[in-house]
Amino acid sequence: MAKKGSYIVDYFNNRGFFGLAIMLLIIFSVIASGNFVVPQRGYGTFHNLATWISSSDTSCFVAVVCNVVTGVLLVTLNIMFRYIKTYNCFVFAAVFVLLQGMNPFISTRFYSGSAMCLIVVMSLFFMFEQYGKRAGASQGIFLVMALLSFFTLYHYVFFLLMPLFVLGFAYMRVLDVRGAFAVFFGIVTPYWIALGTGLESYTAFQAPHVSQVWESAPQFAAKGWAITIAITTVALTVLLTVSNLKTMLNYSVHVRAYNNFFVALSVFVVLMMAIDYNDFIIYMPLLNMCFAIQYGHWYVITPHETRQSVTLWLLVAMLTAFIIAMIIA
Repeated sequence: MAKKGSYIVDYFNNRGFFGLAIMLLIIFSVIASGNFVVPQRGYGTFHNLATWISSSDTSCFVAVVCNVVTGVLLVTLNIMFRYIKTYNCFVFAAVFVLLQGMNPFISTRFYSGSAMCLIVVMSLFFMFEQYGKRAGASQGIFLVMALLSFFTLYHYVFFLLMPLFVLGFAYMRVLDVRGAFAVFFGIVTPYWIALGTGLESYTAFQAPHVSQVWESAPQFAAKGWAITIAITTVALTVLLTVSNLKTMLNYSVHVRAYNNFFVALSVFVVLMMAIDYNDFIIYMPLLNMCFAIQYGHWYVITPHETRQSVTLWLLVAMLTAFIIAMIIA
């Protein structure tokens, strides 16, 4: 006989609930799209990411697609590499999508945070694939660093991700002399091509400056509530990570390497939100992803009754946060 509450728990962790989460993301984004305009700063070495899409409706559509694709990629990544205890896990991706949807400050416009989260998840496929490779790993390293370097043309935050991924490749045990050269050439190549072919002009180049981080950002409606959501998510992410560490230490070596990177990513996000506080919104999608992954770990190692009630309360909390944002905006 099935355990009490197991049917609800199984529903939370299947494709149906993930599909429902996507539907709610779409509904929430459409409802909030006309009420929330968050100022975007998109400094890059040549372009401004914030100017990519001028139409608010198009921007909202692209943001929804970006969030859905990211959620699907997270599930696919876990199926391939099983960084959570079971590959058949959908609840964490559903939580990510819902966290994105219930936060209208990040769900109603395509912006640098949406792009960064998607690029990070795409890069993880190439990085995790390299684990322990004795030959050919330099190609994956080059590809990831070139991808990050390309997007530095559009936003400075991708520069900050580079050292983090270098650390990630060290976790994957592939960062040798050839790997170091792959990192260097991966960073240089997009600029070499852009400047060498004349696609970009030397005169348009603007070197990132640390002052950009602390420049005052324009105020936006309900910024206080956005900060409250961010602080709450940070606290819950830290709590879940600490709670899961003991269990994750018992995983196999390569799975621990994957999760070490996610822990490092969480630390990076929390630190950058504190340092780059004017643009804390940029890091919210990555923070939501880190929380969702830790929630997935917690979910699969926790008794049925506990995870059922906590998930229900989490859903209520997210719906409440969305309603409050709509009221005070």
